[in-house]
Parts: sequence; C-alpha cells; structure tokens
Amino acid sequence: MHPDADDFAAPAAGGAHGANDRDAATQPAGLVSALAARRTRGGQPAAILAIRLDRFASACETLGAQRAPRLQAIVQARIACLLPPGAVMDWVGAADLAVITALPNGTTDPAPLASRIADDLTRPFSLDGFELFLSCSIGVAADQPDIPAERNLQQAFDAMLRVDRQGGAGLARADKPAAPPAAPLLAALPDALERGELSLQLQPRADFAGATVSGYTVRLRWHNPALGRVAPQDFLPAVESLGLVGRIGSWLLESVLPLVRAADSIAPLQFTLLASSALLHRPQMVGALAHILDAGGFAPQRLCIELPARAVPADADIMARLAALRRRGLQLALGDFDDSAGCRHALAALQPDNVTLDVRRLGHAGQPGDSTDRLRDACLLARRAGAAVCAKGIETRQQLDAVRAWGCHSVQGYLLAQPFPAAWLLQTHAAIQQRAQELLATAD
Repeated sequence: MHPDADDFAAPAAGGAHGANDRDAATQPAGLVSALAARRTRGGQPAAILAIRLDRFASACETLGAQRAPRLQAIVQARIACLLPPGAVMDWVGAADLAVITALPNGTTDPAPLASRIADDLTRPFSLDGFELFLSCSIGVAADQPDIPAERNLQQAFDAMLRVDRQGGAGLARADKPAAPPAAPLLAALPDALERGELSLQLQPRADFAGATVSGYTVRLRWHNPALGRVAPQDFLPAVESLGLVGRIGSWLLESVLPLVRAADSIAPLQFTLLASSALLHRPQMVGALAHILDAGGFAPQRLCIELPARAVPADADIMARLAALRRRGLQLALGDFDDSAGCRHALAALQPDNVTLDVRRLGHAGQPGDSTDRLRDACLLARRAGAAVCAKGIETRQQLDAVRAWGCHSVQGYLLAQPFPAAWLLQTHAAIQQRAQELLATAD
C-alpha cells in the first residue's frame, strides 16, 4: 500500500464517529487556549488526560438526572486532589473530563499520574445515601510543543477511545498505540463496505499564490463497532492480502465523483487519490478512471492520482496505462518525494505534474542533521523538472515559513486543517479558505 499510510487503496485516525467519539475538531476552544497558554509560560512538562467515566450513564439511572452534576463535581474534586496547582479541567461530555496539568516536579512520564487517578476513581462514591462504583478509561498524551495543541488533545482522546472500545477500565498512552488483533480485523474487513463502515475524509491543500484552497486529498477511513477506528496502516495492507482492492477502489471512485461535481459550486478544486501498485495492476481500475474522465462532466485535471515516489511501477504496461490517462487530462503526483536516487529516477520516468514533500519532522529535536538540506534540494529538483511542490505535514508557522522560502507552491497539514468527513465539504470549505487567507496572505 501507499507508505503515506492514508488511502485510495493506500495506507492523521479517522472514520465515521460514534455518538461519544470526539476528534480535534470538537475539542472546546478553552482547552486549546489553556494548553497554548501553558506552553507560553514554560516550566514543568505538561500532560493531557482524557478521562471517560465508564459507568456514568448507569450510575445516573440510579441517582436520577438531577444528581448527575453533583456526581461530576465529586469526581472532579477527587481528581483535583492528585494534581499539582494550576491544572485545568473541563467536562467535554456528560462522562468525559479533559485534564491539562503540569507533571509533578522531577517527572517527565504522565503515566504514573494517570494510574493514580484511575486507582482513586475505583473507590466508591457516596451521594445522598447511594454508594456508586465507577471505573474509567484514560488516554494519556505528553504535551509536545512542536505540534499543534489541537492535535495533542486529539491524541489523548483517541487513546481513551481505544480503551473504551475494549471494555473500559484501563489506560492507553498516545505514544504507544496498539494495533487491533489481526484475526478480528481480517474477519471484519470483507463485509465492512456492505455494513457502511468505510467512509472518506478530505484534507485540504492551499496554494501560496493567492492564499487559496486549491484541492483536497481523499483519505479512506474504517470505523468498526467492535474494533473502533482502525488506523489505515493497520487495515490497508489487509485490503490487498484479502483481494479487496478492486471492490474498495471501485467504491472509492464512485464516491469521489459526486464530490467533484458538488465542488463546482465552490471553486475548481482538485481531488487527489492516493494509489498503490496493487491498484494500478488492475486494468479494470484504469478503465474505470478512463470512463469517469470521459463521462464525468468535469475538467479532467480536477482528478489527480498520487503514487509513492519510492514505488513507481517499473512495468511497461502500467506506465503505458498511466500515459494514456494523462493524455485524457488526468494529473499525476509523486508522494513523499526526496532527493534520493530512487526518487530522482521516478521523477524522470513519470514526469509528474506535482510532488509532495513530507516535512512533518522539520525543526523537531529528533530531526536528522541533514534532512532540512535534503528536503530543500528535493524541492529545487522537482521545480526544475516542472512539477508543482506541495509540503505536507505542516504543523508550525516555522515550518510554513521555511517551505515558503524554498519555493514550495502549496501546503497541507494540521496548521491549515485536519482531515474532515467528505460530507462536510460544502459547509466546511469557506472556513478553511478563511484559515488559508490568515496563514498564507502576505502584505504587499
């Protein structure tokens, strides 16, 4: 599968959300502001805890709805006793409490603090003569100042949801995600499409020229009632091994076509599909793309197929199919492009319209010493070949300034917007366009 780990028959967490699921888009602004303010002050490292009271609903059935807020207050007070001064706590749902706190002096690991909270919440609660027993699901994330606050919050909530879906009464760390068991995943995947568990998300791309949202990358997501949201890198290899590439690829194409047409009322947006070699080896998929281009009723350049730069097919038949699609107007891109010999060969062989650079580690403490120079060289190499360059994984303004200086044409990443359900396109595009204007517009 595509090593981007995101889609169109190719490997940011996604899928249709259940009633209790929360992603970064639904985190209260106050939590984001509190985390940003703590970063500004500096000091002891911060931790983010997403706590779900596993039995809260059944407890409220016993207590009655009027006592539920009092139970929340008791739970919050018990947790507050275990936290250093200055902690921020916010109920983001009836049973969900978010905590942002400095770690105790001399500690850098938030897991022991989360374990103490979990243990304390197992003690019975007394309220108006009722004795209640609760357990909790806790997601733990250490604050990482070089990634957006919204993403850190999302990581904590996603970790909590993993525990909740496995029955609760546990703790999960955001930095150690666990892959779902292989056997249940393989058993559930063949019927996922018929059960309506697959969905599409869109991640926007914005051009420096005009500070305009110019397109969206289409990402495949799977949400299973038992397994929860399964990460693309966990299920997409199984799509190939189970022979589901054709079925799921056809469904994806059929689902993307209405999006392209609906976007006519917004702007001439381009939709990029991430493709794998397994997909391109199927003549019927290439035929389906050709049919869409012939009968779609939209400009062919509105569709782009992105191939992983390190896995461009060497097969002459496949390259001929790609050439035929390009003659029809389809655009091609190389993903995760760098200055390696393999990527240089792919650039010469494919002569893509676009390339993407993965810059998410740019400026991070653990970044290899020469990676900035290599990414800059890759940008110049692609530009000289006539390809437009998109920097993906932009999470900080420092990264944005760097890739602008290199001459990148466009950007994609959490600093602009995270992926969102495709069905929200018409309602969401204007807000993302406004964000692009704020980020990319420069004074004349």
